[in-house]
Amino acid sequence: MKIMKSINARIILSLSLVIGLSLISLGVISYQIFSRFTKNDMIKYVTSVTAQTNQSLDLYLSEIKDSLHFLSVDKDLISNLQSSISKNSYAIEHDQIRVRITEILYNIFAEKSDIRGYFIYNNDYKISFINNKALIGYDSPFLNKVWADFKNTQYALQTRFYGSHKPDYYESSYNKTDGNVITIAANIKDAYDPSNSTLYGVAIFDYNISKLKRIYDQIQTQTGIESIIVDDQQQFIYQTDPSLTLSSSSMEKLFEHSSGYWTENIGGGKSLISYSTSDVTGWKTVSLLSFAQLDQNLKLIRNTTLTLLAIMVTLTILFASAMTIRTNKPILVLVKFIKNVGKGNLNLRLERKTKYEEFSVLNRGINDMLDRINELIEESVKRQLLQKEAEYDALQSKMDPHFLYNTLQSISSLSILGRNADIEKVTYALRDMLHYSLYRQNDMVPIQSEVRSVENYLNIQNIRYDGKIRFEFHADDGVLYYSINKFTLQPLIENAIYHGVEGIDGDWLISIRITKQSEEVRIKISDNGIGMTPERLLDLRSQLSNKNLRTGSIGLFSVADRLELKFGPSATLEIDSIQHEGTIIVLTIPQHYTERGDQHDDGTTN
Repeated sequence: MKIMKSINARIILSLSLVIGLSLISLGVISYQIFSRFTKNDMIKYVTSVTAQTNQSLDLYLSEIKDSLHFLSVDKDLISNLQSSISKNSYAIEHDQIRVRITEILYNIFAEKSDIRGYFIYNNDYKISFINNKALIGYDSPFLNKVWADFKNTQYALQTRFYGSHKPDYYESSYNKTDGNVITIAANIKDAYDPSNSTLYGVAIFDYNISKLKRIYDQIQTQTGIESIIVDDQQQFIYQTDPSLTLSSSSMEKLFEHSSGYWTENIGGGKSLISYSTSDVTGWKTVSLLSFAQLDQNLKLIRNTTLTLLAIMVTLTILFASAMTIRTNKPILVLVKFIKNVGKGNLNLRLERKTKYEEFSVLNRGINDMLDRINELIEESVKRQLLQKEAEYDALQSKMDPHFLYNTLQSISSLSILGRNADIEKVTYALRDMLHYSLYRQNDMVPIQSEVRSVENYLNIQNIRYDGKIRFEFHADDGVLYYSINKFTLQPLIENAIYHGVEGIDGDWLISIRITKQSEEVRIKISDNGIGMTPERLLDLRSQLSNKNLRTGSIGLFSVADRLELKFGPSATLEIDSIQHEGTIIVLTIPQHYTERGDQHDDGTTN
């Protein structure tokens, strides 16, 4: 798994997964959409072919139907048919009538193609008029049915269509091997005299199914669509494939609506069934198309799509790998650089200008960061040196023989006077001061700890100066828990005593006032000592603001420098003084909390 820790490997893998999955998803979605549209197009196409085929058949049958209507209103025909059934006509007249009627039939139907035969017959009088000398079998069940259908018709121009059947009523010309026909029949009545209910005859037009075979077989050859024609009695008129059948449920669906489609398993495979109803005959034209060819085409498209996807994913991985390696080369350089920096080589620097703007910005940022780190290291070293110097100065002041001698002399005098309580007070104050100086080496302490150390120092000094020092202290709520540099206040208090109040008569007043202002802490240290001349004050201020002007090392400068190193420019030390009135020093530092859990009993921190 080590290779997975490499950013190159992760990026290559991530890009490959994202792009690969995107391509695969796109391919799958495209294939599904294409499949759905293809199936919809197939349905539309088959439905359209079904409707067009039905319209073509209707057009042809409508022509025949119109011809029969024309025949039914022919006055000459009706007159001759009336004469043919008249009891007063002679045999010679019958022959003449037959010739005239035959001529009428010939003139109307002679040019019609695919005709098996046409004739007019009267089953009651056993009379027929046919286009040839063939004889008609009046006992034919089919002719008897047709005659019965028209026997009681009230009006002329009635037409009926009859599905596929054998034309066995052509006695002299019928052969059992002859194909089936469909029949169009019309009643012949006097259309000009509605009160005349006499049925003079029925015109029969037999249409060869071979015509249907040519139409539908051609469609089957060109499109692969199988066809079935079903009459209004749910009987098959024609099938392009004699083995095709429809289930009873499918047959019921055909007659629920005038047109529609559905899918069904036929012959072990899924097929689309579309149908349309003839406006002329009421018959159903049914089209069947197997999904096998479509599925085969879709399978080919699917395999092609998968192959292309595999190629695209492979190329994508190769491209992503090449681009990632090339793009991440600066990162590898950066990693090597960081490793060297981690070994302590902080003086190394990256090229600021690279091929990629982002890495140029990053390199400049790292170089600036290293510069800043070096500066911070220098500042930290300097701050630590100043802190150690302050601690040394503080310790030196505590261990100063003169200070210790005076303190011990004070204890001795208190002992002679029997002031045991003051002895205990001085002893504890000296112990706490030494403990604070020797054993608490932290750079930052709560202000409270620093104030306590100052109080201990003043307690000792007040014994020495026979209680002349009056110490006033005020602090806003919560301000004592903010942090400050250790040994910040004591050097300033020492200055207030030795360079301030010690030179005056009367009470010596030293005051510390600590307040919160916005996001800062303000510490004001004042005394009522001898103050400074304006010239001395100006010189001191100049040395505080410009280190190059300093001519000596005094505690005031050390305090200012350590505050600036710790808190930055936001930490300030300001001094003001009036000769013979006193001096005021104001420290301003940012609010910075010391964690309570890290404090010791004396208030210092780990």
